[in-house]
Formats: sequence, structure tokens, C-alpha cells
Amino acid sequence: MTTSVLALLVACAGTSGRPADAQRPLAHGIFVASPGTPEDEVPESQLDAYVAASGSRGLAYVYLTNNWFRSRHFPTSVVRRVQARGAVPIVRLMLRSSDDEATGPDPGYSPSDLAGGALDADLRTWAREAASVPGTVYAEYGTEMNGNWFAWNAAWNGRQQGAALFVRAYRHLVNVVRDAGATNVRWVFHVAAQDDPDASWNRLEAYYPGSDFISVLGVSAYGAQTPQEADIQSLRAQLDALMPRLQALAPTKPALLLEFGSVAGASVKPEAWADAALGDLVGGRWPQLRGFSWWDSAWQNDDVPAHDSELRVERQPELAAVFRRYLSSGKVSSTLDLSP
Repeated sequence: MTTSVLALLVACAGTSGRPADAQRPLAHGIFVASPGTPEDEVPESQLDAYVAASGSRGLAYVYLTNNWFRSRHFPTSVVRRVQARGAVPIVRLMLRSSDDEATGPDPGYSPSDLAGGALDADLRTWAREAASVPGTVYAEYGTEMNGNWFAWNAAWNGRQQGAALFVRAYRHLVNVVRDAGATNVRWVFHVAAQDDPDASWNRLEAYYPGSDFISVLGVSAYGAQTPQEADIQSLRAQLDALMPRLQALAPTKPALLLEFGSVAGASVKPEAWADAALGDLVGGRWPQLRGFSWWDSAWQNDDVPAHDSELRVERQPELAAVFRRYLSSGKVSSTLDLSP
């Protein structure tokens, strides 16, 4: 790491000069996945390994995937396991035919299919299964909809008309699930930190279904996602640009940093990136944020092992030490508080 990069990260980890909400510690959640295991499974062994390595006193929530190309059923068994740990489940409802990066509209789960009622029967079944689970469940449709790597992005659905179609689809989904009796499901609007592509028709604000449909805002913001990545942005740079937009869009809605992380092997070490990020988070730099969850995962990018992406805290002692320091600070909670 160069001296200038290190100095920048140290500066970003310092106090922001903005008031912190000392009465409301940040909820600590997690997403877990590993190569060779479908991300829908949420292995107990990896949850335990992360908790042990990070020094966590408990998880406030677990962020988990429900890929419809694997099953159109509500992930009841995983949700009950999460609840048995004392954590709140937040479900990524991934209406897609594969987990490949999008190159066009999804052939079976497009926003047009959803808005037109083609998925209603399966959604009603999903809703009845969700209603059978005790307590509140949070769910999201259209994760990172302002990023063109997912097929629900407007790039693949009419560009200028795509965001409005997404809104109709999300509203239809929520209405179907509510009408089927799943009144325990609360809905999340989860954006990427940057609009990609950066075009007027792809601004995140255009995708918002409205406050009658959404309870919580979600955010993804990453440093390096591959070891070769050169343009590595700090969490501070990304959220300082994003959070005022979310505040203006939905000022009464709490927000969660549902995905953040930076890989090993990049020019900025993950422990340095995380140190700066966690320092700002627990320092209260963004008062609308109520919690955070590291993307505790790894994946292969090509046939060169050195190019693999590794974010798992339990596999990186230096990164784990950073987490232990902040999770023991008294400013992090194992309870998810999304009250006004």
C-alpha cells in the first residue's frame, strides 16, 4: 500500500464532525456464502465461524437469498434457523432464471411478467408460507435495481420506460403478497451506491415504489470486488454521495447497509478499507443508517486462483481483528431497531 493511500484511509477512519446518535447503536448483521455451496443455504457452520472470528455478541439480522431458479417457495427452514439464533431474517427475493450477470430481460421473471400477473400463483404460495413464520420478516425485490448487472434494471426493460415498469412490478408484488395474508412481511428498497449506467433514465429515485409499499431502504457499497480492481472507493466517498439522495427520497425511512466489503489481494488491504468504513459507521456519520452487514463470501472469477475474490472475515485474521475492535466498542447491537 502506498503512503498516500494509507493516509487517505486513516483520514477516512477519523471523526467526521457530524453528530452521532449515542442512543441508538448500529445493528450488526451478516450475509454468508462460500464456493461450492448454493448461497441460498446459509450454512450454520459459516455463521458460527463468522461470529467467532468477529467477536460478535450476536447477530441482529441475517441477510439471505431466495433464488427462484432453485425454488419458488419461501425459505421457511432457513428463516426459522435464523430466528432460532435470535436474528431477524432479511430475504433477497431473487426472481431470476440464473445467477449469471444480465445480458437482456429475464426469460421467465421479467418486470413485465411480474406486473402482468404471470407470477401471481407462485407469489400467493410464497406469501402463505411466509405468513406461517412467526414475527416480522423483511424482504426485497429488485436488489440493486439501478445496476445493469441484474435483469430488472431498466437497461433491459425499455430504458426510459424501465424504471416505471419496475415500480409497477414491485407494487403489484407487494399487493399480491399482502392480499394473500402475509402481513408480517415488510419490504425493502435496496439500491447500489452508484447508478450504473449513470444515465437520467437509471437514477435510483425513479425506481422507488413509494412509502406505502416500502418500510426500509437498503444500500450496497463495495471497495474492491476483485484483486485486480484499480479504482477502489472508500465507503465514505460512496455514502457521502448517496445518503443525501436517500434522505431526500424517503426522509422517514430507516436504512441498512445490507452489503459492503472489499476483497483480499487488492491494492488497498481489506482490513484497512474495513477500518475506515467501520470507523465512520460506528461514529454516526450517516444517521439514517441503522445497521450494517458485511458480504462474508468468496467466489472464483476465472481460471487463475490469484484472481479469486475473498471477503470472508473468518479466513483473514487481520480483518477479523478490525471487526473485533469495532464490535466490542459498545456502539454495535445484536438487536435490529428500525423504529422512528
